[in-house]
Amino acid sequence: MKRILVVDDEIGTRESLRAVFARKYEVRLAENAAAGMQILGATSVDVLLLDVLMPEKDGLAFLRDLRGTHPDLPVVMISAGTSVRPVVEAMRDGAFDYVTKPFDVLEIERIVERAIESTTLHRRVQTLEFEIEREFPVSGIVGGSESFLKALADARKAAESDATVLVTGESGTGKELVARLIHAASPRRDEPFVAVHCAALPETLMESELFGHEKGAFTSADRMKPGRFDLAGAGTLFFDEVSEMTPVTQVKLLRVLQEHEFMRVGGTRVIRTEARIVAATAKDLKQQAARGEFRDDLYYRIGVVPIRLPPLRAREGDVPLLARHFLRQCRPGPDTRARDFAPEAMELLCAYRWPGNVRELRNVVERMLVLHGNEPLIRAEHLPEEFQGARAGGPEPPEGGTLEELVGAFEKRLIEKALADSGGVQTRAAEQLGTTRRILRYRMDKLGIAASNGGGD
Repeated sequence: MKRILVVDDEIGTRESLRAVFARKYEVRLAENAAAGMQILGATSVDVLLLDVLMPEKDGLAFLRDLRGTHPDLPVVMISAGTSVRPVVEAMRDGAFDYVTKPFDVLEIERIVERAIESTTLHRRVQTLEFEIEREFPVSGIVGGSESFLKALADARKAAESDATVLVTGESGTGKELVARLIHAASPRRDEPFVAVHCAALPETLMESELFGHEKGAFTSADRMKPGRFDLAGAGTLFFDEVSEMTPVTQVKLLRVLQEHEFMRVGGTRVIRTEARIVAATAKDLKQQAARGEFRDDLYYRIGVVPIRLPPLRAREGDVPLLARHFLRQCRPGPDTRARDFAPEAMELLCAYRWPGNVRELRNVVERMLVLHGNEPLIRAEHLPEEFQGARAGGPEPPEGGTLEELVGAFEKRLIEKALADSGGVQTRAAEQLGTTRRILRYRMDKLGIAASNGGGD
């Protein structure tokens, strides 16, 4: 039940307000500011009804004190006088609304209802922000490999500008996390970060979701609906899996990037936007543009600053850091005993290929905590079945022949496997093998390994 606190020195007013609200809310009463502060210190309150004129400390002084201790508590001032000055001061100091004595019951009920709705919405926003921070903790990005640190350095440089950014990388590498890092490190950090998951929006809704629609734009449009550009304001608009955007929407997004303006569906008024665009995709947009599957002019517009995230298998030394980080972060309860991984378990984690990248690693650690968190160490036998064969770590070496022949044959198998894992993209294969594309190309030519048809970079 929602809780109302009434602070008024007149017992008649306090009891009258109790009678008005007791059927729907829990009502607490206080005769002065000191008693009111004592209640606020002991219990949570959803709305405060506060008298302006009280002995010792008046309502305006109490309201100013509350801004430091309870900044989000909605306060409705109760004024007995005819002067508007106290009311103006109260509103300037952050009061939610005010009523005058003798108050109209319906009016004060409506005001309190709106105040409680405000409190509920604020708490929901706080909860959502907490969940987002837990899922995308930009202040706790973990990694020490050279390729990953370079990507983070590029992201922080990009944050200083308004240029559009294209974050690429395999699924699960943390593209949205990097997009949020760019937003958090930019001058737009206090503005909204709005995510658009292009693959999850059907084609029929995409335009309306992005740009909003006017009342009467279509049969069910009974009111004006703001779009994601409206919600982003001067903040950051993140397009996840931008490669899935329909051709029609690509044209409209291109216009927004060129002109910084758009029109709602069914509208005739041009609306300016100051939103900064960050896009992400797991696909090769350059190849898609070459095949006509993505507009090449849009590709060059959104790819002003490209940032490529390496796969986890190419981030040398990062698996132990991430595994221990998730072990601390994903604990299901205070009674969880697991504090680390046994050496054999960590060896298997490091040898695994991680096709699902960081997301898969987090899921595995969270699963181990749920199933085996009552033991002090996560051991090798606790890991899923697919990890038990990871100790081999790659193709078996060939048998027979000279040392040079054996080394060459094994090297050829490693390169062929890396190319297969990376879809034939040589830059990715080179990252996986810890070398450069130039050296990889040299070794391919020497070993007679042909590039795949679509594998050029």
